Amino acid sequence: MMNDPILKTIENIVHLHDGVAESSHPNTLNVLLPDNIAKRLDTPEDVTFTTTAEFRDGFFVTYNSEILKKFETLLAKKGAVASYGVKYDGYLKTSGFDKTVAQALTPLNGLIRVQEAKAQLTPYLFCNVASIGRADENRLGMVSFLINAKTGVAPIDIGDALVWETDRIAATSDISLPFDALSRLIEKRAAVLIEQKLEKWRKSLSRKQQRDEDRLTSYYGIIIQEIKEKIKKKNLQNEDKQRELARIEATKMESKRKLTDIRERYALKVEAQLHSALIIQLPTVHIACELVRKKRRRAITVIWNPFSKQIEPLRCEKSDVPVSSFYLSNDEVKIIAAECWQ
Repeated sequence: MMNDPILKTIENIVHLHDGVAESSHPNTLNVLLPDNIAKRLDTPEDVTFTTTAEFRDGFFVTYNSEILKKFETLLAKKGAVASYGVKYDGYLKTSGFDKTVAQALTPLNGLIRVQEAKAQLTPYLFCNVASIGRADENRLGMVSFLINAKTGVAPIDIGDALVWETDRIAATSDISLPFDALSRLIEKRAAVLIEQKLEKWRKSLSRKQQRDEDRLTSYYGIIIQEIKEKIKKKNLQNEDKQRELARIEATKMESKRKLTDIRERYALKVEAQLHSALIIQLPTVHIACELVRKKRRRAITVIWNPFSKQIEPLRCEKSDVPVSSFYLSNDEVKIIAAECWQ
């Protein structure tokens, strides 16, 4: 399993451009690139990347390598969208979901009632979001996740639906959620995943910033203290004293400017964009259900996925996180995660 963040990023980008990548040694990645991609990167079609100088037969890469900048240009293109369907050879039952739904979904202050079920295609979107973090250095990254394009639940597990390529068939690229809503959900989920990937780097930047600030504060603090001791030792008065006090103020201003420079140097700025997406149409069972809160009712659709063999979670309508147990709001019977309930 590839754990090196640099090589993992290269691997993801290579796969997105129909290349082949596999690791045969620690901290190395063997890559076979399509001819057009190899030309754009100015590398051989068959190339090995490595992050360790001990491996002499590889193409050595670091975060500041020119090759990473070239890979970045591959991510600068507008995201591509493709689609296909997956056939399911088993039997899709359309009854007997009362107990299954009740075990999977739990309204903590209301009821969920199963009404009817029918076999129906559900669109899922496999999203690849490219990012670049900029601080004292640049870091490329890629996060991938699945979102149910009908319910908006993300990340979602679709089981072994993508295992057998022979089961893939042509399909339309229709999705259920409005584009604006889907874009918002993709952006929100990507932001969470990118933040998780950058967390160690962010903490490292914070430590470096604090170290440099402490050094700077100590350095200028010593200068200011020396000036104060000079004033006291020589018992300076009038213009001589004012001159030294002005030096103290100038030193403080210089210290403030240097602190601002340090904070700007370590401020992490992140840019991200949807690089590519795959729409996957899966045969599922749509279960019409009713949420009941006091005298109010609301119709919803619950998804049973035969590939994961599970009732899919619902989406908190306040935080957008997947939920299996939840509260129902009093007015519109909205689904609210326990951590968002007040």
